[in-house]
Amino acid sequence: MSCCRIFFACVLICMISVPALADSGVRGRVAWRGELIQGVKVRAYHAVADIAGGVPVAFSAPTDLDGIYQLELPAGNYVLTASNQVDVLKAGDLFCYYSGSPIRISAKGYRNVGFNLIRVPEETSPTAAKRSGIYGEISFQDQLLQRSYLYVYKNPGKGFKGPGYFIQPVAKGRFRLNLPPGDYYLLARKRERGGQFGPIEIGDYFNFYYGNPIHVTAGQVREVKIETITRLSMLEEDVIDFQGVRGQVVNGAGEAQVGLYVFAYRQPEMTGSPDYFSAPTDQKGLFELSLPDGGPYYLLARQAFGGPAETNELYGKLQAESGVVQAISIPEQTTEVRIHVAPKGSE
Repeated sequence: MSCCRIFFACVLICMISVPALADSGVRGRVAWRGELIQGVKVRAYHAVADIAGGVPVAFSAPTDLDGIYQLELPAGNYVLTASNQVDVLKAGDLFCYYSGSPIRISAKGYRNVGFNLIRVPEETSPTAAKRSGIYGEISFQDQLLQRSYLYVYKNPGKGFKGPGYFIQPVAKGRFRLNLPPGDYYLLARKRERGGQFGPIEIGDYFNFYYGNPIHVTAGQVREVKIETITRLSMLEEDVIDFQGVRGQVVNGAGEAQVGLYVFAYRQPEMTGSPDYFSAPTDQKGLFELSLPDGGPYYLLARQAFGGPAETNELYGKLQAESGVVQAISIPEQTTEVRIHVAPKGSE
């Protein structure tokens, strides 16, 4: 066989072997403190626990001069990070965990995902102590953050929803916490309206600790520095291919109800911490709740976040006309619903 024939045969084999690029995935912008950043890669993982292993399902080309990236992904659920470092993160590297993870990718189209980076801080090595634990600070752009909360989780499987293992109030930006030996995931949140629970809204501070999971060793304490971020509107523009549920919360007279949350549960009992929740309904009673997969889900709307509903609190479950609790499954497009609420105890 001639060299030319061998060459073209090899080309044909390669063309057959390489799968076509997915016509779906994520794209968006990457920034650090409002400055669009070049040279950052976005990585997709099947689960939070896979991040520490450093083996993503896929990764993007580096962001361009305008901080823009695109990452092709087949349909599925993914956890996303962005970083300028391939190996173990070190002080000075840029990093972001996408707080909306896991994100659901449909078979067609791209979703817009923005990343607001932090620089990995300098931290001291673990030191000997009578009791094991952590100490450190929560900050925002080099300033200690007042009146925030440190959330400690053992299991990342629920996407860090609910109270987790422990919640530590951090009044003046510095904390010290005794923890038994083990592995933990740390997050920091500060809601401008106050409180430990509820969705992250514009003006709130939050972040996922870059070194998760941390390993606490018996007889040692280790330093932890968590720099929080806020949502940047320029990173949230042009949202593509929303998947989830939208709708309206109304009273018995059909009047829009403002400031209620919509909770999504995977179990029909709808007890305990919700799996997902919306921002408060707007002036027209409208809400939007992104959901990572097809479900099914069970929805309820209420005024408060956390604990059993109190007497006279506006409250209601998504029900069929017969009054039976209704489950919804999310198709490729958006599902539209209407939830009726009434003062608790008056149903």
